[in-house]
Amino acid sequence: MSLKGKVIAITRPEKQAHELAELVSKLGGKPYVVPTAEIKPSRSRRLITQFLNKILNEQIDFVIFMSVNGVTSLIEPIQNLVSKAKFFEKLNRATIVAVGPKTRRELEKHGVKVDLVPLRYSSEGVVESLRTMDIQGKTVAIPRSNKSSRYLTQELKKLGANVLEVPIYECALPTDRSIVLAFINDLLKGKIDVLTFTSSFTARNLFKIASEYSLTHEFRKCLAKPVIVAIGPMTQRTLEELGVKVDVVPKEYTIEAMMDALVRHVCHDRDTR
Repeated sequence: MSLKGKVIAITRPEKQAHELAELVSKLGGKPYVVPTAEIKPSRSRRLITQFLNKILNEQIDFVIFMSVNGVTSLIEPIQNLVSKAKFFEKLNRATIVAVGPKTRRELEKHGVKVDLVPLRYSSEGVVESLRTMDIQGKTVAIPRSNKSSRYLTQELKKLGANVLEVPIYECALPTDRSIVLAFINDLLKGKIDVLTFTSSFTARNLFKIASEYSLTHEFRKCLAKPVIVAIGPMTQRTLEELGVKVDVVPKEYTIEAMMDALVRHVCHDRDTR
């Protein structure tokens, strides 16, 4: 099974696209990296400082990390306040939740012991796992992006938790739009076989850039031809809200599972022709 000859668009931020690009290449596809977002340090320092101080004073019961970015984006503000070793030592006194194995590995690189990884690597999976634990009256911190869905916070509050959302990094539109515009032009010419989306904000940003250049109608129309792949149900819902039909969603929300599901879809299409 392979993606031989297929041009696979990767809409992740440039620094995070290499792993998926390597998977595409190994499967015989041609990766086309189109960074529709940039990861930037958060400009909202008050909540970050509040979170760091609460960790140092052991006032946080649970910390939920929803991405590798949530871990790596902590490094700079920690160094401005206290040593990394001291912070991570205190962090270990809370119950640590990692949304998936890659986030867990990033935490473990810093000496953080992860207590829980949900069976489903998503907000829904985190909520399912925490329903089995007593979080009534507990303080739960979520270091994440400024564009994250409200679902996790709302569900944890329903379970009686006091939730501290910490916008630790920002998902911004790319400063240089030229690569995205070149991609849209190639898409209009029918040169793209597959579009992959690993988050809702990469999808929204792509539509925002198309809109900025008055290309929304043509752009939406040409999305009917390529295979559209979403890493999970939340990204799928975002795409569907944008009027895009999603063809492939893996059962496990990882890039490896996403590519496996895409290969099966492509092979099934070949077999039914």
